Amino acid sequence: MVMPDASSDRSPVRISKIAGRYLVFDPEAVACLRRQHNINGLLVGTTPQQPTQNIFLGLPIELRPEEAGALVSGGAAFVVDDAAAHREALLGRREGMNAYVESLRRQKATAQKAIAEQKAQKAAEAASRHKSDRSKAKAKARGGAITKTEDDEASIFEGDASQKQQQSTKHVDHAPKHLAVTPTSSDDLVSPALFARHTIPSVPDGPLCRLLQRTGYFMTPGLRFGSKYSVYPGDPLRFHAHFMANEYGWDEPIPTLEIVEGGRLATAVKKAFLIGGKKTGDGEAEEEIRTFSIEWAAM
Repeated sequence: MVMPDASSDRSPVRISKIAGRYLVFDPEAVACLRRQHNINGLLVGTTPQQPTQNIFLGLPIELRPEEAGALVSGGAAFVVDDAAAHREALLGRREGMNAYVESLRRQKATAQKAIAEQKAQKAAEAASRHKSDRSKAKAKARGGAITKTEDDEASIFEGDASQKQQQSTKHVDHAPKHLAVTPTSSDDLVSPALFARHTIPSVPDGPLCRLLQRTGYFMTPGLRFGSKYSVYPGDPLRFHAHFMANEYGWDEPIPTLEIVEGGRLATAVKKAFLIGGKKTGDGEAEEEIRTFSIEWAAM
């Protein structure tokens, strides 16, 4: 595994291999992959409250094997056998479980403190508004600017505001005691040393994917356009795809029909058809990846 140099501002991203799928669970790691490595992945997670929903998915994101290989070869990530690491952490390691329970207690205490501070801030704002309203009412009363009826009405509202302020203060006195914490990560359960012990050394390689990713392109699945990748010049939320791409072996025969249908379909949706592969070299020769762009004319 290639590790990043010391100047890197972030440690390598951990990619969990579970049942043959490459998953990333950490939100900060997902943001790092999208911003710095041109990889957005595919959201595949569902919410615990709605396990059957299938419109808006969430974490984790799933990476294609060749995307994981590109990250590992560049030293930006490492792949872990997540099941093996958790199995070792859970079996016969009572101190690890105790540390995990303690981490949940710390998260609960932090959440309670945040809620209490939020309620105290709201109570202070309500008290400040109440004080300002009373000052304005007294100023108008001294200047004779309001009638008796309006003054009585103002005093009624003052009483309501005072009552609300007392109620809000009463709620702030104590932080909620019954606060459930739903753990979203098992980082506190499995130590970094344990993850390192279960690192997977070999990851599938995808030369074309690696080339496009390192030259600044984003990729999403291109199945709906009859290709392997949809290639974007920037973030897919901001740009349309420029290419529909397929990867072939250097000596692999390419059926003419695939070139025709790929070129016609890509051109019909205002894209170019890109094919490429790794050129077979001699021994330690530098890797060379050749690409060809095909655009159907007169359509």
